[in-house]
Amino acid sequence: MFPAEADSSAIGAAADPAPSARRRETRNRLLDAAAEVFTEEGLQGATVEQVCSRAGFSRGAFYSNFSSKEELFLATLQHQYELRAAQLTRRAEELIPDLQSCSEPLRPAEVAGYVQEFLAPVDAESAWFALETEFMLLAMRDPELAPPGFAGFLDALKGDLAEVVEKLVDAAGRRFVLPVERALAVFDGLYDRAARLAAISGGAASEGSEELGDRITELLFVITEEAPGE
Repeated sequence: MFPAEADSSAIGAAADPAPSARRRETRNRLLDAAAEVFTEEGLQGATVEQVCSRAGFSRGAFYSNFSSKEELFLATLQHQYELRAAQLTRRAEELIPDLQSCSEPLRPAEVAGYVQEFLAPVDAESAWFALETEFMLLAMRDPELAPPGFAGFLDALKGDLAEVVEKLVDAAGRRFVLPVERALAVFDGLYDRAARLAAISGGAASEGSEELGDRITELLFVITEEAPGE
């Protein structure tokens, strides 16, 4: 498990229902610094001191926002999820007009190109996948590491992503033949496999993006059908 880096008086110190603008700025700087330190040092190798030094704050500033390194990591992970979801939503908004303008049904090769563009990896994505996996393994041994609301947060995020994917498929003139949530679970498995292979091989996540696009496209044409014309 993680070394204890906070005393009991600091636990719960971050529970401020209405943080000031200054405190929000401090918290965001700590999250940005933590993202860098965690990707460089790993989950267990990173320390509170390293994060504070990178952000330019004292330990006191840290413990006024987070009770422990574990809490910081979860907040950072949640922040990374939110950034990725926002990025995917923006990409979908950019792609939908192009998809809707197509006068003929899209061929698999064309769909694969759109899939690759939609899922284009972000910087350090392989590193974050490894960190997430490391945390999940630790949480399996000690369920108290994951707060009660974390699973609900992930479910809500997946629900939002399912809505985005369904809009993309609809814009392409197709519709799912099974609930989109079930389809997304399969896509998620393919995506995780590609990220896992990239992390194991030490390569960039972008190296497998073409193969991932082809695999997801093959699956799309199996679990979707052409939407009836209006």
